[in-house]
Amino acid sequence: MKKISLLGLGLFTAMAATAQTNVVNDAKHMLDQAKPDYAAVQKTIQPALQDPSTANTAMPWYINGKAGFGIFDNAYMQEALGTQLSADQKKAAGVGLLEGYNSYIKALPLDVEIDKKTGEPKLDKKTGKAKPGKLVKEMVKTMKDNYISLKTGGIYLFDVQDYSGAYDVWEMYVNLPSSSVLGDDAPKAEADTLVGQIMYYQLLAALSSDRNAEALAKVPQIEKTGYKNIDVYVYGIEAARRLNDSIAQLDLAKRGYAEYGTQNVSFVGQLINEHLQHNDFDGCYKLVNEAIAATPDSMAAVKSQLYDILGVIYEQQDKSEAAIEAFDKAISIDATQGKNYYDKARVIYNQAVKIDESMVDAPESERKAKVDPLLLDAAKLFEKAYEIDSTNLTNIPSILYRLYYRLGAGYEEQAETWKDR
Repeated sequence: MKKISLLGLGLFTAMAATAQTNVVNDAKHMLDQAKPDYAAVQKTIQPALQDPSTANTAMPWYINGKAGFGIFDNAYMQEALGTQLSADQKKAAGVGLLEGYNSYIKALPLDVEIDKKTGEPKLDKKTGKAKPGKLVKEMVKTMKDNYISLKTGGIYLFDVQDYSGAYDVWEMYVNLPSSSVLGDDAPKAEADTLVGQIMYYQLLAALSSDRNAEALAKVPQIEKTGYKNIDVYVYGIEAARRLNDSIAQLDLAKRGYAEYGTQNVSFVGQLINEHLQHNDFDGCYKLVNEAIAATPDSMAAVKSQLYDILGVIYEQQDKSEAAIEAFDKAISIDATQGKNYYDKARVIYNQAVKIDESMVDAPESERKAKVDPLLLDAAKLFEKAYEIDSTNLTNIPSILYRLYYRLGAGYEEQAETWKDR
């Protein structure tokens, strides 16, 4: 019984190998047509890429790769002739190009010249390595010729919101010149700053596909290329935030501030927060005042935000009057920032609440005489802030409802107005 079983197994294995050989031959025949259906070729060859009897040979990978390059070439030529590519065509082109490269990288070390007598690879006498097979030259040329096309393939995928795919195509662009598989035959990399720009696009693609660790890792790589873009640090900080990496956030804020100063106020904001967490108010004042002095009046929005930050620092130390003065300065510089009005309103509202709570035993008329004017001032500022920026200051309606409710008789209508917003 055991001999029969082994015989049957051997027969099955031989049949499977023959079947996969037929698959390879069928796909190659399809590929050799005058106008190949490249997508159909890739579909046909898939079983041969999975079966060990053929997956460890070069031809299936060569066929799959050539079909992938063909899909990209067809789409690229259509676009060059003025045809508007559909989302599906862009997706197929970008995916096809990457599959072309990955398949050829798989095929290259498998394509070696075989000694017909021994069945073993022929070795080069000088290098001692296996001599390349007949497909290698074509594959290497195709990979070199399409190197720049990797930028386009990534753009296709980014355009159709396949951000992870775009990242991978651009990663091939970044790494191909140093490919160990291609060695001296690898294409020459473009100028460092051009590569850096593609890395920046990778950072965006990684963030957009929640590949946050890879996004964060791109920042130092971009810095090494000399490519300059303030958003490298802005988005790097966002990646670090998503990863709960406060050390990286602070480090990137320091580097961003050193490179770009107050062109983006978030850098100095991160640094000030670090000082606040350690109750280093002197460090906060020093940093924000340096930033204010270094910011030209032409950058009104940034300067306004810095004064707003100064007000928040004063508020943290219960210096309400100094905080209000700083918020007033922020408003005078740029009256279009809703947060400036909101922060001033919040300080005044908190002043009113403290006074109110401290006068619980005072006559009602005396208490209201001190508290109500402050509440009304705060209400006007909250309403102004909401008028400017209702998108971000979404908690204002509930604050105003409670504020008017606190004012009591005569303000019921205003309270109801804000109740359901």
